[in-house]
Amino acid sequence: MTGQPARESMGRLGNGERPGAVSAPSPRAWWTSALLSGSLHASAALPSRADALSWSLDAQPGAAGVARGLCAGVLGEWHMPERAADVELVVSELVTNALRHGRRVHPAAGTDDPIRLSMLRRGGELVCAVRDLSDRMPERRDPDFRFECGRGLHLVASFCSGWGVLPVLPAGKHVWARFG
Repeated sequence: MTGQPARESMGRLGNGERPGAVSAPSPRAWWTSALLSGSLHASAALPSRADALSWSLDAQPGAAGVARGLCAGVLGEWHMPERAADVELVVSELVTNALRHGRRVHPAAGTDDPIRLSMLRRGGELVCAVRDLSDRMPERRDPDFRFECGRGLHLVASFCSGWGVLPVLPAGKHVWARFG
């Protein structure tokens, strides 16, 4: 398991902030410009020796399963299979949160905004991000283990080395998790 044990991370965000706070990446994080520009292919937005992939997922109940499968395949290709269990769990939670809280339904068209899954790697560092078009920010709560819901961001914080939100103009955000 990567990240912090659950009891040590309880009540803390990935970077040590209080519950409900949202962490922003360092402005110098190598992956922020690629996420913000949307250019996740080999380009000036990514440093050399960095890999990036991105997929558009339909806002459907099976999206979390599709995301887990994509992550497992990519981590195998990137020779990082030891991270698969943690990454799949975190990405599943981020996609589920985007489906539950981040999507916008367009009744006239009968469609939802898609969500976007991105994976970026440089050396041993991996960043997974899920983008939705809602401006509603995630809010981490202290988990109440009597209920089925409300533990997702606690799990995210427990299984990665840092997480946060990167707002996108004109609308939306990337909720990211860093491993390594």
